[in-house]
Formats: sequence, C-alpha cells, structure tokens
Amino acid sequence: GSGSGPRKSNSNTNVAVLTSAVGNMNVYSNGNSKNDAQGQGGNRRSSFDSKQSISHRGSAGDMLLNDLSLLQNEIILLIQRLSESHSTNKKKIVFLINNLDQIIAIFQERRVSGKEFNRFVELLMQQREIFVEEELLQSFSKMIAFVQQTEQHMNRPQYGNNGSRAAAEGNKLEVNAQVVEGLVRDFASTWKQGIEQINKNVLSFFANFRNGMEVLKQVLTQLLLYYTRFQDIIRKVWRSKPPAFCKDLVSTSVILAEIKKYALAI
Repeated sequence: GSGSGPRKSNSNTNVAVLTSAVGNMNVYSNGNSKNDAQGQGGNRRSSFDSKQSISHRGSAGDMLLNDLSLLQNEIILLIQRLSESHSTNKKKIVFLINNLDQIIAIFQERRVSGKEFNRFVELLMQQREIFVEEELLQSFSKMIAFVQQTEQHMNRPQYGNNGSRAAAEGNKLEVNAQVVEGLVRDFASTWKQGIEQINKNVLSFFANFRNGMEVLKQVLTQLLLYYTRFQDIIRKVWRSKPPAFCKDLVSTSVILAEIKKYALAI
C-alpha cells in the first residue's frame, strides 16, 4: 500500500525495480489465457493444480522472493555474457562496471535496499578491484611484479628450526641491486605521466562521472600503496646501509599531493 506508516518490506519495490531494469514482464502465467469458456471440471482441475503448486513452493510471498532471486541471477548472467563480446579483458571489466553501476542507480532512485541491492554493490566492488589492477599494470607493471614476487619470498619461513638471529642472517633474502635501482629511477621519471594517463583513461571509460571518480580514487590509492610497499622492501633488504639510489626515491607525501591535485581539479 502507499500509506504513511513505516515500510515493513522492500520485496514488492525490489520486484518493480528489477522489472524496470529488463522491461515489463508477466511474472505469473497460467498458460494460455483464452477468452473462450472452459468446462467446470477444467476450472476445478486448474484451481487444484495451482493450490498444489503453491503448497509445494511455499506461500505466495515465498514464490515472489524466489522469482525475484531467479530474475536477479538471470540479469547477472546476461550482463556477463554480453561482456564477452568485447575484445580485451579491460573492456569486459569496464562494460560490467558501467552496467552494474546503472542497475544500482535505478535501485537508489527508487530508494530500495536489501540483499538484492547489496549483491549488485558487491559485484561492482569486485569488478572495480579487478579494474584497478588492470589499469596499474599498464604503466607500473615492473614495479608491481617486483613487489608481489619479493613479498612472496619474504613471507616464506626463512629462519631455520631454532628461529635464531644467526639463522635469519644466513637466510637473508638476496635482491638484485641493479634491478631495484632501475625500478627506482624508472618510477621517479615516469610516475607523473603515469598518473595523468590513468586519469585520462578512467574519465573516458566510465559514463557515470561519480562512478569514474570513485574508480580513479581507488586506482591512485592502490598505486600509492604499491609504492609504499616497494620502499618498505628496500628498507628491509638494506637495513644497515641504504644504497646510493635511495636518494631518487619519491616521497609518498609528494605522490599524495599530486593525487590531491586531480581531486581538487575535478
């Protein structure tokens, strides 16, 4: 109803929202709705079959919620199938993000909440995280690969059975200083251009400006985290005597200030 009292359930509203997302749908169908008269026996049999079906599937409310769940699953599967028509993995992800964001916008316009809404939000968050990694690999793949591989080695048991300091020193991770130096200097010379390219890409990929800004924030935040982890590795490996190339490391505060410039410009 449309009374002024508090809303007890979002089920009917959720059905309306999902239905509007895929077009008008006939939720319930009893077969051919012919206008010609049916025999009384046929009517009784149809009524009996309907009651048996409702009894088997639960109440009318249970049936409605089940149909809603099936509809939601089909919408998700449809979007995923349509994404496969795109040629690259990044384009597939962008397609999914744009469409999931559009569905969520419809829910928000209708002021709908609940598990149906939350599921689409969770899917959107997952695809954004995947996009973040894809986008960063375009400009910073070498540094990211180094961080991930080195951290994996550093997290292995390297201290022997007795856990002594001597054992730890004996199993210290070996890192190629020339490789790290190359990564340090490469980042120092290209990071600003990399951030600028990320900004351009994100603004062109996403139709919804608010959605695009949220994705941009996640990409730049993840970049800052990767570079912080890169610096942590250098400090751990050369704890006693930092190499000369450390002077070329970009301060995280400088990177953060650059990221804020984009936010303020927008």
